[in-house]
Amino acid sequence: MSANTSHHILHRMVPLICQALTTSPSDEAVWLEGLRLLADPKLRTAMSITSSIWLSLLLKGLDASGPDVVILAALRLLLQVADTIEPIKSCLNKPLRALGMHPELSSAEEFDMAVSKLGITVLDQQKHPIGRPMTSTTVTSQANTPMPVVPTPREQPLLAEILARNLPSKTRSAQHAWTDTLLSSPHDNSSVWLHNLFQATLEGSCVPEMVITSRLGTTIHEDMFPTAFLMCYKQIQDDTRFKNRVDEAIISLLSDGSVNRDISLCFLELIAFLHKEKQEVSPEMYEAAKRCAMVQYVGNGDLEAPIPAVIPWYAEQESERNMTAQSIADLVEVNIRLGPSGYDSAWSSLLWLRDDFKVQPDPMWITQLSHWTTALDAQDKADKGGSVSTFASFNTRMICHHALGEFERGYVLAQSFFEGLNDWERRKTAHWAAASAWQMDDYDAMSDFLAFHPKGTSKSLYKAIIDVYQGQYASAFHHISKAQSLSYDELQAQLGVRHKVALKTLAKTEFLVELQEVIQYKSQPDLRTHILSAWKTRFERSHPDPNSWLKRLKVWTLACPPTTPELQQCYLECAKLCEGSNMREAANRLIAMVTPDVLQPGCKVDYTKLRLMWKDAVKGNDRDGMLVLVDKLKAHTSEYLVSLGLDMAQLESEGLGLRPLTGVADLAYDDRTPLGRRFCRLAEWTEAIHGPNWVMDPASEVYRYYSICYKLDESWFVGSYALATAAINIFEANGHRRSDSIAVNSYTLFQAIRSPETPERLIKAILRLVTVWFRYGEAESVLVEVEHQLVVTPINSWLMAIPQLIARLGTQHKELRGVLIDLLKNIASHFPHAIIWPLLTASQTKKEENEAAARVVMNYICSMPDGTRLVSQAELVGRELIRTSISWLENIIAQPGPLISCRWRNIIDKCLPRTDLMEVAWHEVPNVWKEELAKLSAPETPDEEYFVVQFGAQLQQINKALVRYRNTRQVGLVNAAYSDLYRLYGEIDAQLNQWRLPGSRLQLSTAAPRLLSIRDCILTVPGQYDPNIDLDDQAFIDSFHPSVDILSSKQLPRKLVIRSYTSDYTFLLKGNEDLRGDERIMQLFTLINTLLNHEAEAFGRNLHLLPYEVIPLSPSAGLVSWVPNTQQLQAMISNHREKENKKSLTNKELASLLGAGYRHVVLDEAESVLTETNTKYDPETFTPHGLDAPGEMDRYDKLPLETKVERLKAAMSHCDQTDLKDLLWQRSPSAEIWIRRRTNFARTIGVGIQEYPSLMFTGFVGHIIGLGDRHLSNILVDQLSWGALHIDFGDLFGVAQERTFLPEKVPFRLTRMMTNALEVASCKGDQVPGSRGSFKQASIVTMEVLRDNRSSLLAMLEAFLYDPLLSWTVSAARTPTRIHHVCGYSTEHSLLTTRRPTALRQKLRSQVVCSSTSRTNSPNLHQSYAVCLTFAATAPKPANSTNANVTDAADTDAPRPTRPTTTHVVPQSIAPPLGGSNSDVLNRIDNSLVHFIAGDSYMAKVSGSGMTNSKALAVLAGIERKLAGYNKSSETPLSVKKQVHELVVEATSLENLAQGARRSSASPTIQREL
Repeated sequence: MSANTSHHILHRMVPLICQALTTSPSDEAVWLEGLRLLADPKLRTAMSITSSIWLSLLLKGLDASGPDVVILAALRLLLQVADTIEPIKSCLNKPLRALGMHPELSSAEEFDMAVSKLGITVLDQQKHPIGRPMTSTTVTSQANTPMPVVPTPREQPLLAEILARNLPSKTRSAQHAWTDTLLSSPHDNSSVWLHNLFQATLEGSCVPEMVITSRLGTTIHEDMFPTAFLMCYKQIQDDTRFKNRVDEAIISLLSDGSVNRDISLCFLELIAFLHKEKQEVSPEMYEAAKRCAMVQYVGNGDLEAPIPAVIPWYAEQESERNMTAQSIADLVEVNIRLGPSGYDSAWSSLLWLRDDFKVQPDPMWITQLSHWTTALDAQDKADKGGSVSTFASFNTRMICHHALGEFERGYVLAQSFFEGLNDWERRKTAHWAAASAWQMDDYDAMSDFLAFHPKGTSKSLYKAIIDVYQGQYASAFHHISKAQSLSYDELQAQLGVRHKVALKTLAKTEFLVELQEVIQYKSQPDLRTHILSAWKTRFERSHPDPNSWLKRLKVWTLACPPTTPELQQCYLECAKLCEGSNMREAANRLIAMVTPDVLQPGCKVDYTKLRLMWKDAVKGNDRDGMLVLVDKLKAHTSEYLVSLGLDMAQLESEGLGLRPLTGVADLAYDDRTPLGRRFCRLAEWTEAIHGPNWVMDPASEVYRYYSICYKLDESWFVGSYALATAAINIFEANGHRRSDSIAVNSYTLFQAIRSPETPERLIKAILRLVTVWFRYGEAESVLVEVEHQLVVTPINSWLMAIPQLIARLGTQHKELRGVLIDLLKNIASHFPHAIIWPLLTASQTKKEENEAAARVVMNYICSMPDGTRLVSQAELVGRELIRTSISWLENIIAQPGPLISCRWRNIIDKCLPRTDLMEVAWHEVPNVWKEELAKLSAPETPDEEYFVVQFGAQLQQINKALVRYRNTRQVGLVNAAYSDLYRLYGEIDAQLNQWRLPGSRLQLSTAAPRLLSIRDCILTVPGQYDPNIDLDDQAFIDSFHPSVDILSSKQLPRKLVIRSYTSDYTFLLKGNEDLRGDERIMQLFTLINTLLNHEAEAFGRNLHLLPYEVIPLSPSAGLVSWVPNTQQLQAMISNHREKENKKSLTNKELASLLGAGYRHVVLDEAESVLTETNTKYDPETFTPHGLDAPGEMDRYDKLPLETKVERLKAAMSHCDQTDLKDLLWQRSPSAEIWIRRRTNFARTIGVGIQEYPSLMFTGFVGHIIGLGDRHLSNILVDQLSWGALHIDFGDLFGVAQERTFLPEKVPFRLTRMMTNALEVASCKGDQVPGSRGSFKQASIVTMEVLRDNRSSLLAMLEAFLYDPLLSWTVSAARTPTRIHHVCGYSTEHSLLTTRRPTALRQKLRSQVVCSSTSRTNSPNLHQSYAVCLTFAATAPKPANSTNANVTDAADTDAPRPTRPTTTHVVPQSIAPPLGGSNSDVLNRIDNSLVHFIAGDSYMAKVSGSGMTNSKALAVLAGIERKLAGYNKSSETPLSVKKQVHELVVEATSLENLAQGARRSSASPTIQREL
């Protein structure tokens, strides 16, 4: 080996070893071997020049928490490299001193030698020096020296030493740096010029780190150049003359078309960066940049050439400034050249150009966007119906014919037109011509076309195909080998750019393998069976692309004919795929190829023909044709039966009933399966012809066919589920009652869930089964069948339905409940960790039946090995987490009805009056807090003991006074109790306000010390149990982080960290909320994600919802998995406005919305009276403090629609609604990331619940389930991907749209600020920018998936709606007595916070001590103050609110409004009871129909409540109507595109946006447009 070769090998070894260590951070064997190799003396030279690579790994190896053997190996390496790291040995102080505290390691010989060699002072545990001896003075001084303050990064010793060693003694100024670079000519050597500019700019920035970086490689220079240029540009601001020279030089570079593209692109990105950083540049420079971008990079006609990501930004800037047909055409081209991420935007811009500007788009644009049929139509129109006369027309047609599988047309066109092309045009179209000739078996023409084919994988592949066809196997192997080599390079280049193109290249590599196998098939007959099997398997596992499949099948024809029985099914599957892809000509050709000369009975080909013909008849609404096809299918099936020795009539006679079919017992499975498919098809077609009336057919023809299908193949999911659905439909349509002793065919649903099927189908069957089971389970025949089926059904099938099963524990039917308990016991015996948390929640409900049943199952778990330990640990953890979530100080604001887990702030809050002292039934108060008062005698934690010491005596004293009042009715006792209560409330509230300060924490040692004492826990981390993983590999709870962060939101949720041996898991611990409803929503999201993943269009766009784990701990508390890197959209916009000095903008918008006529209460301190004044809002000076919020909302609600729209327009006029757009651009490090984030944001908004991912996802999924309350604090945005995540699912099923006061009119949230952040596309001219593009295309795909899978969604939603956790009436228990408890909004959720003047507060408080007989107060005072309190007094947040990792949409520092008091005594006989009754305010504001409560409502048809059942059915019917294509005003189903279009128009309508108020952390009404 030469010396040079040895040198290269040694120097490459160090990076390779370091890479191995980096990729195996916890593999002890790898680290030992890696450190040993690095310590080899042969690598000493290489180690001396690669310290930047291995130093961090050495420090990791010296980590005191690592294995001792690894640390010793690292010490041995340290001895070898001590000389190398001598200049930066200060970085070793900390790890070596930490090792000195380790008794075993500090005594090791390697440690002593390393310390001595480096000369570092290290002390052991006894403060004795290790290594080189030190004087006692030194030791003493070090021992007594306090810990040093952590220095800033610039003060770090290592960094300071690097700067000192590498900084030049004299740096260049910006003027000096640019004089010789930027101001010189770049034409001589552009790459050297650009390198010199980068280096000089970094040096001239005068930033030490950048100056040093200037000496590194060009890649780092390019990344840091924009920042360095900005620093230099700021330096020359005062030097106007030089600055002008720099500007002129940049303008000249951008205007010079001969300048190298790298240079022009560099400056285009630079100016975009300066725009992002708000650095002003001359208008001339900005215009020059736009001209450069549009002239040099757009309009060259090459749509396949990639385009730099910054060009779309310039194109959009130009189109927004000058919206002309040309600018929109440029947008189309730019987005096409971006690749798949820009196709949706390109298509929308193309339609915009065609519809609004009346410009016919280029057919090649449409071709590039894969709209083949539309492109051909456009080309026909461009050719004016004549023959092909231009190359553009020929090229477009060849591409489209190939994509549509119309190879014969392409072949004929190529034969007549190819010869007349020039060489360049032939090279462009040779691929399509050769492919057409191949499909038409004209190998001579194929060879001629290949002569002009560009070099690459495809050309070598086609040459190999010709060689195999001609029997020239040696040449074929040569071309195969060459193609394989080229395909590898092509695949590497395509993977990061266009994945669809990469998939096609990957398919080519499989074709090359199969070409080799074709040669083996023809030359080695003994391998044919194996090869055919491999082809079939490979075909089934390949990506279902019709063009790739057609080529694969064509390769097979080189070896064997299409009629080969082993491959016939593959051809038929490809035909069905082509039919579904609108490639009917290709489908027909395949059918013709595989059709045998003589059709055998039951021929698959004949059956497939019938299926394709049926699709055509249905598509054309040809009823007569459908009837004919049903008769043909019956004849086809009858002939098949006769060939098998069976009789159609006898089989039909045995179809009904439970008896098995006679005569088919000995039938082979390969014959039973296709027969079952045919009978299922007969049932579907017959049902389609009869319509909804099929259930009334006395002959039950449809049901008979489904039954035969099931009996022929019981393991087939489709047949099992279809039979059960048909049985249920007939059962319900004919008026049967659940008390009828008729067995519903629910057993087939059991068979369906036992079949090997996809998750979305299984959950569909399971949820339908649960609904049917509990709807008809009281019938003895049904119950007996269910018990039998449960025995033979695998237990793991029920895991995904555990929440629904446990929710049914409250059923009143004893036998039904017993069967359910037995099932849960069976689940617990196999998967106790999967069921323990839901059982724990059920055991804490207020419903006795649920609690008792849950306890029975938990007691059963206790009888299992380690069961008692598991249950006790779960109860302990659950109880302590609930204790941590809701302290004794806190208030439960969620439901002001029956106390679920009340704490003292809430109890006192309920007892304090709002307008009249005697509005509270004071004699009942002791009973209200009796249970909580008893707990004061037995505190269990230090925090609770502290509460008792601080407030216990006061509470006992108040209670005694109220007990005396109950016996004596002395009003003076009420006055005293009220005064003490109010003072106590203030003290508690003050303490809680301290918790809202940033950085507040709870220590588990005082809040829940038992959590810290847990040892040997066998409980898995909540939400992390996976039944598919071995129990030993599960994430068990190891410990809890000792401190819990308190988030400064309204309900003070906690951020909790649970430690496991595998990882740390972060949760949001929420009190005051029932999270069981959110748990159901996450189930729905998971189902929808599965459906989207199985749809090619949705999968290609990465459309998905982001479900997160929700683990209820009780009906009032639970855990939500923490979603990292997210922020509330409202907070993002508010922070952006504050940063941009636009904080007053929100006040201006609110002032314009509220208009004139402002009424508020003012205290005249001189006269000590309250008066009302009228004020006209001035947007320039308006502030929201002191508003009469409820009054303003009431007045706004009563305004005419025209006035509301005018006010909304006035509010929008204050800004251009680009906050979100600017935020997205400024927070994106590069143009590539900006495009990716914007696309992701648009797609996620349209899919779902309004928004995580995405706008589309949140929009249309949310529309389907009727999700409301979508203010910006309920939308989180991932700061890395910019996907939108929705939280808080309290307003479901159209509740927000149905309320009478300020109803929501929009179907989903799509405001101007959102659409402005998207691509420049349009719905109505330029009035609603961004409402098409990625958003609308993703919306269409999502709606298609939802509508196509309507039955699956309805099955889950039916179980959801009939869940006993849901109540469809406003419970009387939830109706409070006081005004502030019936308002649906909270001051902590609005900027409309009422802050009482101090004088007024003192005046009202002083009234408490007035004589109980004094009645001198003015009625006007009482009346006017009540106006303010109607909204602003402490209205609780409406029912359920879920949050992932961001707080509950709340302002936190709003002080509690002062409570009014009066001496006016209301006789006890007319005082309202504590339970109260409904009020008009409640009916107007808080009339939500859905509340997740722990009540005893039973939603299914088992319930006897007519209101409950009718409302649930109405909601389900509304959802089904949406999924069928109906909008509000449509009388007939709409197409998906039409439905989406109407919904977008409805969502962006100013008339709809102007109505309804939003609860938010900003103005309730402004939130519609922010």
